[in-house]
Amino acid sequence: MKITAPLREVPLAQVDLDKLLLPLPPPSDLSPLMDSMQAVGLLSPPWLRRRRGRWQVVAGVKRLQAAVQLGWERVPARVLPARSPDSHCLLIYLYDNAFCRGFNLAEQAALTSRLLNYWDRQTVVARFLPPLGLPPSPRVLSRLLALAGLEAPFQDLAARGRLALTAAAFLADWGPEDRAAVWPFFEGLPLSQSLQEEFLEGVDLLARREGATPEEILSRLELRQYLEDPALTAPERLRAVRQALARLVSPRLTAAREAFAAALGKLGIKDHPRVRLAPPPAFEGPDFRLEIKFQDARELEKLLEELAHLARRKDFTDLTSL
Repeated sequence: MKITAPLREVPLAQVDLDKLLLPLPPPSDLSPLMDSMQAVGLLSPPWLRRRRGRWQVVAGVKRLQAAVQLGWERVPARVLPARSPDSHCLLIYLYDNAFCRGFNLAEQAALTSRLLNYWDRQTVVARFLPPLGLPPSPRVLSRLLALAGLEAPFQDLAARGRLALTAAAFLADWGPEDRAAVWPFFEGLPLSQSLQEEFLEGVDLLARREGATPEEILSRLELRQYLEDPALTAPERLRAVRQALARLVSPRLTAAREAFAAALGKLGIKDHPRVRLAPPPAFEGPDFRLEIKFQDARELEKLLEELAHLARRKDFTDLTSL
């Protein structure tokens, strides 16, 4: 059903900026929007719906917030009658924002969950995921619904781009206590999508192996001690936590890697700008890999002489015996 929405001026004092159709988007700098509105006016009017003698924001809350800060008393708006169904309002919100600003991950999850109240999964996947900026995939829909069911701190992480959709789906299979235990790590460490997956998989593997819960694993001093260490930068805390988790998950492999790095240091080629020596994958198999960078025959000859000298040292024999 198509509903007409005439353009009219609405007093800002009658608009409920805290009773929205969907959760309020995260705070952002309104200065560019305010500059635009001050220079040329409101190019795209917000959409409002009549509710108990006042106006509910359907789309355009940031435009209205900017108008308040500019000191405007009235704004032009598209006004919907009180009988306008939620399904129609959701479509207005979807398409208005899709072409104005796009959506963060938390908004994508919340809107998808609401759309399923009115359309089946196949329709939501095919018709609505593309305007949300997502591929029309049933797997993506399932992950969005998993995120929509997580607690508010994870919604905030997703809104700030700090929680990957794959990680959200992983966390949905954990209990609330386990998720609460992992939140400080996601909040305090600069985890990319791949590192989020690596971290969760490592904790989950260790918990299943030891018959423990993820919360119990994450409570260990070996992991938590680095989270609030003031002597470390965020990247250093991340590196320390990853190394500590690796030692717990794969102690023998981690010990071999650390011994190999120490041996490279003794040989003086750990950070060599032209030579890189790599062990067999997972230290399984006999073959090491040597990479040499050179510009001409003279440099190559010099590097080969240096390597031949190193190969005769006991330290090199010990390194290839790890």
